[in-house]
Amino acid sequence: MQDSINEVAGFRSLGLNRGTLKDEAVEVVRQALMSGDMKPGRIYSANSLAVQLGVSNSPVREAMMELATKGLLEVVRNRGFRVVEMSDADRREVYDLRMLIEVPAVVQVAEKRLAAPHEKLMRSLLQKTLDTARPENMLEYLDADQAFHMGIVGLLGNRRLNAIIENLRDQSRVRGSYHLAERGVLRQSAEEHGPIVEALLAGDTAQVELLMVSHLDYARPEAQA
Repeated sequence: MQDSINEVAGFRSLGLNRGTLKDEAVEVVRQALMSGDMKPGRIYSANSLAVQLGVSNSPVREAMMELATKGLLEVVRNRGFRVVEMSDADRREVYDLRMLIEVPAVVQVAEKRLAAPHEKLMRSLLQKTLDTARPENMLEYLDADQAFHMGIVGLLGNRRLNAIIENLRDQSRVRGSYHLAERGVLRQSAEEHGPIVEALLAGDTAQVELLMVSHLDYARPEAQA
């Protein structure tokens, strides 16, 4: 196993503003996890990452501790943080939970039917996923995709449910979504959002469920082999 490294590719270009440093550090580290700049099995020092970002150690350590509680990093005592390496069994557990929690949540939104302002929001989020669905633009697409799906779930107004689904999505997406580009189906995956929106607008719960199950098929361990 490789020990700690001094730099994470892309950190200097991302950087942090001087706002809520911990929250911004969470997002920067999260992006590094999604992009694969932070590698499974390697140990990372909060201090060295803070130096790269040009901030104090405290907000970066707090950010990494938060991501550890979400199962994306693990604490290595007296050494730093290690990226959690998801086994096929781990991915299966996350996928099964998404089927049990995320899909029914979207079905509940269909039951409520989308009001006009919500329709405008969903069409805007849909368009953003289509505009960014390019392999060379993967991080921006992942953000747009997350905003689309969390935008749907957010219409239920359940903060705890939102947090659970967001965490499950992040766990399944650490490098897990990149195979969509590698298999040449990234655009197809983005275009699957359109029928989901139309089914939500129609209040067609059965169709929404079928579409969501099919859309999330990428998260099955077998689909990533």
